[in-house]
Amino acid sequence: MSKSREKVKIERSIVRHYRLANEMSELFDLESSIDNVLAVSMYKLNQLMDSERSSIFLFEPFKQQLTSFSSQDLEKKEIRIPKSSGVAGWVFEHRIPAIVNDTDGDSRFYSGVDDMTGFRTRNLICTPLIDNKDRCSGTLQSLNKKSGNFTTDDLELLDLTARLVTVAISNSRRYDEIQTTNMARKKLIKKIVSNIGNLPNKL
Repeated sequence: MSKSREKVKIERSIVRHYRLANEMSELFDLESSIDNVLAVSMYKLNQLMDSERSSIFLFEPFKQQLTSFSSQDLEKKEIRIPKSSGVAGWVFEHRIPAIVNDTDGDSRFYSGVDDMTGFRTRNLICTPLIDNKDRCSGTLQSLNKKSGNFTTDDLELLDLTARLVTVAISNSRRYDEIQTTNMARKKLIKKIVSNIGNLPNKL
């Protein structure tokens, strides 16, 4: 590859990364619900990745399952698979990304999700969601690139998206925990005040 073509490739990569960071900045609103975080991130990722669909599988430790909470055309229908199932399960357990440009020829691919959704997956790219405590909370994937195959440049973009989404999910969960704690505190105070008001008057 000539230096000029390499320079153009690098510049395009920088532009894609900048666009992603800029367009997904709204995910860092602490008051955003997890559903909003996932919906916005999937919409933006599909645009930048030029893919037909993107989804997030989050790990449920008590059930030992991966649950898809955001897949654009599923109308919030939850898809559950064992934590080791499919490419998502493989990426989750091995904590490394995967590019699969021929799903029919890859033994890791699980067609059961396609059977449940009616969607036909030709190729996909998947990366783990790893937080700042080195815990893997799930996977992020894009399906069916509209033109050609997924590339290592696409993987760089997906990895960046995964880092942003992981932080946004963490912020959202922290906000929900604070709200729950505040509501419990208010209920306790209200109960105490009510009990004080019901005490008999004694001289």
